Amino acid sequence: MNTFNRVVVVVVLALAAIFCCVVLAGARWVFPVLANQMDALAQSIESAPWYQIVLPGVILAFVIDFVLLFFIILEVRPPKARFIRVENAAGGEVELNASSIVDRLKQEVDVLPGVINVSPKLTTTRNGVAIHLKADVAEGSDLPTQGERIADKVREVIEETIGLKMAREPKVSLRTVSYSEAAQGKRPAEAGKRPPTKPKVSSPLLPDVTSYPLGSSDEDSSV
Repeated sequence: MNTFNRVVVVVVLALAAIFCCVVLAGARWVFPVLANQMDALAQSIESAPWYQIVLPGVILAFVIDFVLLFFIILEVRPPKARFIRVENAAGGEVELNASSIVDRLKQEVDVLPGVINVSPKLTTTRNGVAIHLKADVAEGSDLPTQGERIADKVREVIEETIGLKMAREPKVSLRTVSYSEAAQGKRPAEAGKRPPTKPKVSSPLLPDVTSYPLGSSDEDSSV
C-alpha cells in the first residue's frame, strides 16, 4: 500500500498543479467555455429520458463508493505481522513469529527496575519493524531516564538479540502507577516480600516436649 499511496499522491498533485495553472492563468477564456459546456450538458440531461440518466448514475455511484470504501479499509486497517524475516541470519532463511517477538520484549523490559507492566506493539514496514511500547512505571521514577533505559533495551533486544532491523527509533509511552494500583496488577506491591507465617498456638493441655531431655525416663525426672 505504501507504493500505491505514493503513486496516487503524485498523480493527484500533478493533476492539481495542471488544473491550477490552466484555470487560474486562463480564467478569462476557460470559464466562459466551461459555462457553455455546462449549459449544453444541462439541456441534454433535461431532454433525455430519466432512466438513461438515473440508472447509470446510481450504478456508477455504487461502484465508485465500493472502490473508495475498499481503499479506506485497506488504509485504516493495521498491518498484521505474522512472520518476520531475520536479516542477519546466516546459512538459511529464518522467520520469527510476531507474537514471539512481543513476548520476548515483555520479558526483557519487564525485569528493568521500576517497571511494573509492559505492553509492546509491533508493526512491520518496508524498512524494518516499528515498536510502540507502553509501560507502567513506579510512582516517583525519573521518567526521562526510565524512558531512555527502556528504549535502549528495546533496541538491544530487536537488533542485537533477535537480529531484526528497526525502521525507526522505538516509541515509549510511560505512565506512573502507585504501588497500591500495582498490587492489583501483575506484580505484588513489594517485591521479595515474604508471606506472613502462621503463628504457633500452644495449648495448656499439651506439655512442651522440648522441656524434657531426650532419652530421659519418668524416674530420672522425679525428685
